[in-house]
Amino acid sequence: MISRRRVESILVSWDWPLAAVLTVLLASQLPRGLSYQIANGIFEVSISILSIVFSVFFAALAILITSGDNEFVRFLEADGLYQGIVNTFRLTFALLAVALLTAIILFTTSLVPAGADPSPPFPAQLLIAFGFLGLYSLFAAVSASFDIIKYAQYRAKFLEISGHASNDGESTSGSGAAA
Repeated sequence: MISRRRVESILVSWDWPLAAVLTVLLASQLPRGLSYQIANGIFEVSISILSIVFSVFFAALAILITSGDNEFVRFLEADGLYQGIVNTFRLTFALLAVALLTAIILFTTSLVPAGADPSPPFPAQLLIAFGFLGLYSLFAAVSASFDIIKYAQYRAKFLEISGHASNDGESTSGSGAAA
């Protein structure tokens, strides 16, 4: 179940409002009677972009989960930060997966009407809904990338606090004494 804090963090984020605004702007520019061929072109590009972002994001998620040692995870969890980062990645991963799957389904189901002569117009509402989902998932991936940068900053802070950071002066202090 999603916590109230998580819902609030989603509502005050920048990614979905930006996706909504861009969707409205792009929808206002859609030509009347958009053809299935044009829609298929949009879905092809979307599949390419989303599959690349999805695979890179999946790799980043794997690195995030495996990179933290127990002490560092405890350090982040003291303020609830680790769970917040993981939840952001979970939501974004789901959004990317749904957007990619939707693009694949829309592409494959629109192939037959695209070949009809004359081709019927593609339902604009469907393209608009997909546009929002695709944009939101991409912006959420950017937002999650900012979280991974914060994660790296917290890692550096943790190493500084815990005394794990190496000091170059200490590691080379005895190297020239035998000359």
